[in-house]
Amino acid sequence: MPFRLSPTTLLRPEAAGALLFQQDRAETAYLDMEGLTELRRLCDPRPRQEQDVFFTRYLLQQGLLVTGEDESSLRRIEACLEEARHIEAPPRSLAVPETIHFSVTGRCDQACVGCFYSARPGSEVEPEHAPWELFQRVVEEAGRHKVFQMALGGGEPLLHPQIVGMVRLARQRGVVPNLTTNGNCLDRDLAQALREAGLGQAQISLNGASPQANSATRPNFEWAVAGMRACREVGLRFGINFLLTRSSAQELEPVVRLGSELGAATVNILRPKPPTTEGDWLQRESLDRVGYRKAKEMLPRLSRLAGETRVTVDASFTFLLTDKPPHALYRNGVWGCTAARRFCTVIQDGRVLPCSHVRQSDVGDGDFMRAWWESEVFARFRAQEDELRGPCRACDYLEVCKGCRAVAMAFEGDFTASDPHCPRGAR
Repeated sequence: MPFRLSPTTLLRPEAAGALLFQQDRAETAYLDMEGLTELRRLCDPRPRQEQDVFFTRYLLQQGLLVTGEDESSLRRIEACLEEARHIEAPPRSLAVPETIHFSVTGRCDQACVGCFYSARPGSEVEPEHAPWELFQRVVEEAGRHKVFQMALGGGEPLLHPQIVGMVRLARQRGVVPNLTTNGNCLDRDLAQALREAGLGQAQISLNGASPQANSATRPNFEWAVAGMRACREVGLRFGINFLLTRSSAQELEPVVRLGSELGAATVNILRPKPPTTEGDWLQRESLDRVGYRKAKEMLPRLSRLAGETRVTVDASFTFLLTDKPPHALYRNGVWGCTAARRFCTVIQDGRVLPCSHVRQSDVGDGDFMRAWWESEVFARFRAQEDELRGPCRACDYLEVCKGCRAVAMAFEGDFTASDPHCPRGAR
């Protein structure tokens, strides 16, 4: 049976390989030269040997490949194979970011316990909206270099008066825009406008399945759920961001159930990061190794409960996935910490960061490609495997995990320290 690339699959050459990106589902797959050669074989209508069943099934399940002949797919893949032989990339990194996190504002209309951004009402910490000119410059550059996605955040991005125009411009430049929101402003009219402008997905923050449970960390249960319903009514894809803390852990299963009932595409489980509000919040609310081991044991059950809703974990939770061997995780696209390797952050004053949670920068003006190639801060993130000390350094999962530098610095005061919460260390 012949195959072809999905009409919504982008193909981008990388050093000794390629990236495939499914625009509708925001699924990405990295192929080395062997994988790219196998993809070419799958899309060649001429008689072939037996195919790699796992590889083919994976690409079909992710919507990257569909059945049917298409000579243009074969030509694209052959051109990509040739280009991939000549592309250079920084060490342990893609040649170009896959995703750019763009902070459109530092303002927010609510104050949440443990907020890593300190975007409290009236806060003077980076309070201004990103200027349109900065966003335009970044998105134009992203389009030229074939960056796949932009994650629009803040602060509360829906407070930016030009947010719909930002979404529209990104989509016009071939970059899929997504955003993270508290949902307070997300009524039906705005959801419709965002869908028509081309928003890929809205991630709505929710830490409890009832007003009382959610209020332990967030004050807006009713508005968040109303925002989800508005998205569902207009056909805008949405997901839930769930912050896993001591106060919210018992709500993880109820939130997954609620997300499934509401039609969420995903429930993404986030790890608490250093806040800029209460100084000891992270120490009080982070789960310990035993707590994270229990969370790891819950994941298979949560996936079953979720139905068509996907349960995902953020990159700093790679240690929750270690029931599979490292090579299997890598084969399924797990890279662990990908700051300065697959993504970077541009904040509203133009500073370029490797990670939203480690506010170190030596490049400004939104010039993410200069940071990608020249930043010493980025280079340090790419050298983690060489610098980490303790259990992380000796771990079999080092290459596909690396822990979280923001958490390690908060607890240990050292960029090179091992992740203090990895459940593998409790054995």
